[in-house]
Amino acid sequence: MLEQLLADAGGGALASYVRARETQVAVLLPGAISLGVLAMYAYGRRISLRLQAIWWVALPISYMCATWVITEQTQSLYIYSAFSVACAFLIFSRVCVPPALAFALTFVSLFVVDMLHALTRAFMTGGSLETFYWGVGGAGIQDSLFIMPLLTALMIAYGRVRIRMRGETFVEL
Repeated sequence: MLEQLLADAGGGALASYVRARETQVAVLLPGAISLGVLAMYAYGRRISLRLQAIWWVALPISYMCATWVITEQTQSLYIYSAFSVACAFLIFSRVCVPPALAFALTFVSLFVVDMLHALTRAFMTGGSLETFYWGVGGAGIQDSLFIMPLLTALMIAYGRVRIRMRGETFVEL
């Protein structure tokens, strides 16, 4: 049904992109999880303004630090996850960040940076604006869209366990 809808809207390229296994693993699955987590936290008004500010500051840093590596065979974008580093600083400062929220915000920041870089590259090289997104999540399970949010959440969870084992308390952000 989704394929028919995309095809009717002239989205044959988009349908091909969505059907790709790499896209399903690196973009759709973590994207759906992230949207669900963000919706749950937003509905409960549990995303503090300070955490939002940290995310907004980390976003342009990640964008500016991302770099393209272009060879004859491939074009790869390497993204520095500034929000993951911010989460590490927060947990070591004994500031409580829920692992699920860290996962969701990390994914969204990396996805936005990846899409913006892909779009910018299409503009700069005269590439097709109808298919600029094809490389986003192209490495599947090895893509940073899949790995970095997971590692960020695991780092936060591990840090929380270790800090609680020492009997220390957390400050709410």
